[in-house]
Amino acid sequence: MGHSARSPSSGDIIRPTRQGNPELARALSAHLGIELAPREFTLTDGTRVGVDCADGSHPTILAQFSPLHGPMKSAQRNKVIADAFKLVWLRDRHFPDARAIVVLGEPLARLFGRGAWLPVAFASHRITIALVDDHLRIRTLDISM
Repeated sequence: MGHSARSPSSGDIIRPTRQGNPELARALSAHLGIELAPREFTLTDGTRVGVDCADGSHPTILAQFSPLHGPMKSAQRNKVIADAFKLVWLRDRHFPDARAIVVLGEPLARLFGRGAWLPVAFASHRITIALVDDHLRIRTLDISM
């Protein structure tokens, strides 16, 4: 069952109510040069969805964080994929002008090595990967093929 993409209507409610990771939100805001904050969206059909960061009431940035401290486990890989799926769905169905960004801890970069399927899938769905180090320095990972 498909839904067409649409711009949010006045019935969409956008709240900056999520706690998120304020230090990482500030670092991403500085990196992009735009004010970002945790957001929760209640869509016209009643669906609620939160993101770790977005800008304004008609977002141009939608972001999820997966910082990693310690060894990588399959649950972290699965979270990265689920976060990307949520961002793409939200962007494609409700905010088609938004950029989807997944911010990952440096150890998760190995998921996006040459020859792996994940960077190809992310690139084909226009998902940006940003890496954050332990000092909250952010850089964009080139996953173009």
